Amino acid sequence: MKQRIVLLLLGFFLCTQSAYAVVPALEREVNFTVSNEPIAKVLAKIQEQTDVIFSYNSLLLSNISPLTLQLKHKTIREALTLMLPKSIEYKAKNNYIILKEQVVKPNEKKKEISGYVYEKNTNKKVANVTIYDKTTLQSATTNDYGFYSISAAKEEQCLTVNKEKYRDTCVALTTLEDSQLANITIDPVADTLQEDSLRWKLARAEFNTHINNLFVRSKAYFNMLNVKDSLSRDFQLSLLPFVGTNGLLSGNVYNKFSVNVFGGYARGTKGVEAGGFFNIDRENMKGAQFAGFFNVVGDTMKGVQAAGFFNVTGKGARGIQGAGFFNLNFGEVKGVQGAGFLNVNRELFKGLQMAGFMNVGLNNLYGGTLSGLVNFTWKSNRSIEAAGLVNVAQFGDNNIQLAGLANKTTKGTTAFQAAGLLNSAHFLKGAQIGVINYADSASGVPIGLLSIVKTGVHQIEISADEWMYGNVSLRSGVNAFHNIFSAGISPNQNVWQVGYGVGTSIKIKNKLRADVNVSVHHISKGNFYIGTSEWGKIYLGLEYRFSKGLSLAAGPTFNFYWSDKLLPDYNSTYSSITPYHSYNVDLANDFNLKGWYGARVALRVF
Repeated sequence: MKQRIVLLLLGFFLCTQSAYAVVPALEREVNFTVSNEPIAKVLAKIQEQTDVIFSYNSLLLSNISPLTLQLKHKTIREALTLMLPKSIEYKAKNNYIILKEQVVKPNEKKKEISGYVYEKNTNKKVANVTIYDKTTLQSATTNDYGFYSISAAKEEQCLTVNKEKYRDTCVALTTLEDSQLANITIDPVADTLQEDSLRWKLARAEFNTHINNLFVRSKAYFNMLNVKDSLSRDFQLSLLPFVGTNGLLSGNVYNKFSVNVFGGYARGTKGVEAGGFFNIDRENMKGAQFAGFFNVVGDTMKGVQAAGFFNVTGKGARGIQGAGFFNLNFGEVKGVQGAGFLNVNRELFKGLQMAGFMNVGLNNLYGGTLSGLVNFTWKSNRSIEAAGLVNVAQFGDNNIQLAGLANKTTKGTTAFQAAGLLNSAHFLKGAQIGVINYADSASGVPIGLLSIVKTGVHQIEISADEWMYGNVSLRSGVNAFHNIFSAGISPNQNVWQVGYGVGTSIKIKNKLRADVNVSVHHISKGNFYIGTSEWGKIYLGLEYRFSKGLSLAAGPTFNFYWSDKLLPDYNSTYSSITPYHSYNVDLANDFNLKGWYGARVALRVF
């Protein structure tokens, strides 16, 4: 039983010691009443209550009269201020509080001021309040217990006191001069953010929060939250953020000329800013900004921004933006943008953007986007997209796409597409040039090996002519230009053909159209013939549509057959394979050309 009691007492003692160890010596709370007590006994009473140890020369306190005090929820700092004359100063070191005679150092230019900041009405001490001198930018931030200490210029009329969600306060120095503790009271206010600006302010606040989190819980961080005044300086020099001529108020100052040896942090720039490694501006940069590695602007960049690796803006950019690796903009961009690897723009882009690898636009594009590999655009408005590999636009408004491999516009109108392999559009207004072309609908012309238009021409044709009595063809594209894939046979000769051609169809009347086709067919007898045996045909005809899915076509043809006389089968087979000929000519390099007139008739479905 005794052991348990000892352990409980030991645990209570350790918890008490631990609690006091967390609270700084001068911020520990005292509660007592004394009447006509010597100061030494009062100090002993404080020691008993707070576990601090006072260190002093007894002669130092010999002239102090007995004390009569009533202290309730006061800190040791406040108690000592009431108990000691101005000639005695105190300092805390760990658990010790040292009292000694104050050495007077006359300073005509500055005044040391310290005290607590209280909330009006509640009398609660307020942490993380910014107190600063607008002229010198000297600043202080209250600690977790609401205490501050600042060196202020004597010629200043007042100190500015700011705290987020509290009314800005200006405290006259004359009211603080006669007090050892210069306490300040601030008044809380309601948030007055207007509804119409709420969305953007919240968006920018979120972006700035990510930046500010780099310095979270620092004095400079709370200065940025608290200070609303627009401070400015013609010149600033810094080694690192908050280590420079603007001190801990760097994040609250607009600079005209700014030099950051390694990196710097400012509210904004209106002129020129250069950083050896980085520059960070919370709000706007207007002018020119250069960094060896990166630039970050929380609001808008207007002018020139260049970085060795990346640039980021929270609202947008106007002017020229260049980065060795990537640019990222959360707002509108107007101007020229270049990156060695990637550009990403969340809102409207108007101008020209260039990237070695990829451009990504998540809103409207007006102008041009050029990349080594890929462009992705949410909506391309009368713009040019050029990529070494692929262009993708979710919406198009008369956009132009040029790509080494493929182009795709999912919805809207496309003016022109050209690709090494594939083009895809929703509505084609102009032309497509590629191996394979696709469009949902078109008023323009797709040109390629295979063009498919959902609302265009896609017919199966069964035909016969003077040579091949049975032919099947696929016609695909639009009336103005379509592809023709065909295969046919002449059973009595055991001759067959495979061919490809292109055609156009011109409307004469509602059900009557004129056709012009040009095609080339490879001719084989028996097995597939490896050699020059090519049949060319030009067809001029009429098509009459009986109904939506059925039509009849017929017309004359001009034919030529080109063959190689040196091949082994020429004399026995291919010299006389044509049904007849009107002329027969031997060409240079032992080729033979035959020609004749013919006709064909066809039935078309779908």
